[in-house]
Amino acid sequence: MKRELYLLLDYPTCREERALRILKELQKLGVELLEFVAKGYRGTVFKGKLNRNLVAIKVKRSDVLKEKLIEKECEILKHLENFSIKTEEQNPAPKVHQCTEEYLIMEFIEGLPFSRALKNYDPKTVVKEALRSCYFLDRAGVKHSEIKGEKHLLFDGQRIRVIDFESAKFSERPRNLLQFVGYHLIRRKELLRELGISQERVRELIELYKENPDEGFKAFILELRK
Repeated sequence: MKRELYLLLDYPTCREERALRILKELQKLGVELLEFVAKGYRGTVFKGKLNRNLVAIKVKRSDVLKEKLIEKECEILKHLENFSIKTEEQNPAPKVHQCTEEYLIMEFIEGLPFSRALKNYDPKTVVKEALRSCYFLDRAGVKHSEIKGEKHLLFDGQRIRVIDFESAKFSERPRNLLQFVGYHLIRRKELLRELGISQERVRELIELYKENPDEGFKAFILELRK
């Protein structure tokens, strides 16, 4: 393995001692580090392989070691997984494989970002699945906080997966679906024309969702089936 790759396990300091320690821990778990994917404000993400399955490895940055970021994200992802089992619904979030104070090993999600998916698949299907995933998060009591970001909504050909719960938090009244509609739908007149829905109708559905999320969600889905 190239030294340049594993040193990023201790980004941005790149201390060999910590990087090698984490690398050896991952290898003991059976994780093969494949490539660097991205760096964020709190962690770096790598692609790896575990038992022939692709995994994402998020490692806490060396300049935020005192913050309990990985533990918090792991707690939220496990909560969503349990909620999925309880409701017998598909979980849009990645499944957790392993979690420590320094790194999180989870399912690697592949797919097209929301805007690109709209161009490559039926827009009604993509939007419907995005609404379904946001509704799941709302009911689970998790506020993603960055649902407006294109890179956080990935369409895998069948459903919208939601990634990067680094800034997520538990909430009694999360507004993931409303944020999605406000940012990705109501501002895109051309997309609304493709969907066959007017801005006025979308605003009516928003108000209905605020009053009764269950009925509001059903109304959104029915509108997209017309």
